[in-house]
Amino acid sequence: MLGQILVTGGAGYIGSHACVALLEAGFDVVVVDNFSNSHPQALERVQQITGKSLVLERSDIRERAALDGIFARHKIAAVMHFAGLKAVGESCQKPLFYYENNVAGTINLLQAMEQASVHSLIFSSSATVYGFPDVMPVSENTPLAAYNPYGRTKQMIEQMLGDLCVPNASLFQPRRCA
Repeated sequence: MLGQILVTGGAGYIGSHACVALLEAGFDVVVVDNFSNSHPQALERVQQITGKSLVLERSDIRERAALDGIFARHKIAAVMHFAGLKAVGESCQKPLFYYENNVAGTINLLQAMEQASVHSLIFSSSATVYGFPDVMPVSENTPLAAYNPYGRTKQMIEQMLGDLCVPNASLFQPRRCA
């Protein structure tokens, strides 16, 4: 076995579709989800569609000790990170809730990955990080200009990941700062 793929938010819309693709490609999948905006039936459906099983760890990425336990129990080779709150309107009403869940939760995940020496991550961001761009379609070179708390959480996470990585190096490679 090459290792398992940890899918945070695996019971959500994008996460569950990623689980289907991973299982169909022959990967072993471990899902972490707290079901705050998803339902366990989504994972039952994933297993019905693929005819393959996955491992469910019902947990919250804001719980660092729980994440450490998950990494200790499983041979995680890579992480696909889809967990997070996602409603723009709600983020304007409850910005601290979004920062705690999306940003602090991601920090916990990154720290647990670093502790477990897992260096491969796919992060699901959002087009909201580009705000209202002048040119469409957007590209990776489009300036970041998030205009709501949800978009800013995604932008902050992208910036954190940039600080943790250098070109052609693995995650958590120390970056030289001038």
